Amino acid sequence: MKRKNILQALSLLLCAPLVSCATTNSISSKKSLHGMVSDMQGEPVANYSILDQNKKVVTTTDERGFFCIEVGRSCKKEFTGFKENWESARLNFANVPANRLYILQIKSAKDLKDEFENFLIQGNYYQAEKTLLKCKEASIKEVELRLYESVLAYKKGDFATAKEELLAAKEKLSSAEEKSEICMYENLLDSKIQETNQEEGESK
Repeated sequence: MKRKNILQALSLLLCAPLVSCATTNSISSKKSLHGMVSDMQGEPVANYSILDQNKKVVTTTDERGFFCIEVGRSCKKEFTGFKENWESARLNFANVPANRLYILQIKSAKDLKDEFENFLIQGNYYQAEKTLLKCKEASIKEVELRLYESVLAYKKGDFATAKEELLAAKEKLSSAEEKSEICMYENLLDSKIQETNQEEGESK
């Protein structure tokens, strides 16, 4: 073998371990974060997006609700989860061991609406307001959100805001039948506003 070829072969042999070490170090500097997303009944939620701090989708759950994220060990391990008509969530892997499965349960739009209505019935308007915020983050239809805002304001005695939100909701309704369904509520609001104005006038 010529001297030049021998030197090239030796050079390749010497470089190979270095490349191997660099690759190994690169792999070891990364960490796999494993998680599963399910609803409140334990059923998997597919196509649930996991976003990084720049709101960039890094992965989505498969049909079994599982996901995996590869991150550098020095990177921040905080993410958010989003899917329309589902509760948004914050995921923090900072203190989760490498081999631990991160399980997250989220509420569907129906669960959120039921929760909101239950808090209204209980008269717990503080929690109702918090649930309403979750409904907004879940991208529930604007007309429904406006109606919920209206009913919450009515329950809190803010009839002017309740009427304002109701009118905004009516603009989003597509059929005359839908509009007629909330006419009774609108009439009730008008009478409450009139009563309030009369009481304020009498107190002056």
